[in-house]
Amino acid sequence: WGVSLAVAAVPEALPAVVTGALAVGMYRMAKQHSIVRKLPAVETLGCTSVICSDKTGTMTKGEMTVQSIFIDQITVKVTGVGYEPTGKFLIEGKASNPIELKGLQTLLTIATLCNDAGLEKKEAKWTVKGDPTEGALIVAAAKAGLQKEDLENKEPRIGEIPFSSERKRMTTIHETSGNSKVAYMKGAPEIVLQHCNNILQDGKVRKLAVKDREELLKATEGMATQALRNLGFAYKELQENTRSFDEEIEKDFVFVGIMGMIDPPREEVKDAISSCAKAGIKVVMITGDHKLTAVAVAKALNLMRENETEGRVLTGEELEKISNEQLIETVENVVVYARVSPEHKMRIVKAWKAKGHVVAMTGDGVNDAPALKTADIGVAMGITGTEVTKEASDMVLADDNFATIVKAVREGREIYGNIKKYLTYLLQCNIMEILVLSVVMFVSPEPR
Repeated sequence: WGVSLAVAAVPEALPAVVTGALAVGMYRMAKQHSIVRKLPAVETLGCTSVICSDKTGTMTKGEMTVQSIFIDQITVKVTGVGYEPTGKFLIEGKASNPIELKGLQTLLTIATLCNDAGLEKKEAKWTVKGDPTEGALIVAAAKAGLQKEDLENKEPRIGEIPFSSERKRMTTIHETSGNSKVAYMKGAPEIVLQHCNNILQDGKVRKLAVKDREELLKATEGMATQALRNLGFAYKELQENTRSFDEEIEKDFVFVGIMGMIDPPREEVKDAISSCAKAGIKVVMITGDHKLTAVAVAKALNLMRENETEGRVLTGEELEKISNEQLIETVENVVVYARVSPEHKMRIVKAWKAKGHVVAMTGDGVNDAPALKTADIGVAMGITGTEVTKEASDMVLADDNFATIVKAVREGREIYGNIKKYLTYLLQCNIMEILVLSVVMFVSPEPR
């Protein structure tokens, strides 16, 4: 009776059922562009209550197009969509020759040379090789007749201070005619402005006044409210004997102008966010873009309501000023984080986990790996993600789409629910077996 009772009490089929259910779930997720790297992650997905997602390329299409340029205190509109290098430059609605605008030509030259992307045509279709943001800059220059290959031949690159999420800027050094050298910088407008003390206006360099800084920052905010991603550009002529190309040279630059790019939201993301709200899953947008740009995109995706910014948005600068305890208190109210660095992602994940939530975090850069490891579910980008990020993740998105995460969570919940149903069924059967054995044992006559 004791041996029979032990056999009846042990749900021996449970390990096989759980493993089978998770394996089938992995197969079904892979068909929907969600590649699960670790089997237990399928079950954890079903318990996810918070999704912290990057904006660019995940919630948006990642197809940048330059639409607005602020230079010489005027706004130049750029027509054309996608990566095809055809379009016009409009000033107050009238077409203008970009070559005649010296400041614009300088700006486009900086944007093209301080750039690691390339533009190529394959089977009658224009594509960008490299980062979409940098690709958009090359396309804008090509619309003005400036080709990257020609500019690189005239001013070859001889040094570089690469972009990073912490620096929020990139600087390249080029050799010009007569063995002279020039440094070109691009990055977040407010960051580039910090390294400038002069401005190029009407083709002449003059001192950058406080009023100029205020006007430039106001122009940046105005473009950001239109959901444009903004970059500032500057240059500096170096001495011929300059040999060390490090951050020491990143000062006393000449500010040239600002370019605003549109990255339209993915159409399917709005429905995915709505599904998350119905399922009780909180969605948080994390981006390195300007606060107003992030807010505009969040409102377009119905992640935020109109006039709902108080306490709902935090910038990286504001994060630096508050303690971990204060962040834990406010983390459930914040839906947008702007101008953040990878280190901030770690704090955000830990704050959500401290509140008892199961957190999914997306990332693509090398510096995102620690945050993905800290999260309950680390989600790497399959297209733009680095190998380091993919190795640190539990799941890889083959299409870099936020909606795919939501599909994976839905699949995970179904699998989790099926396992619970089978466990309930198995326990009911085992309990009945135990009851039958117990009843037989107690009602049967004692042997004589």
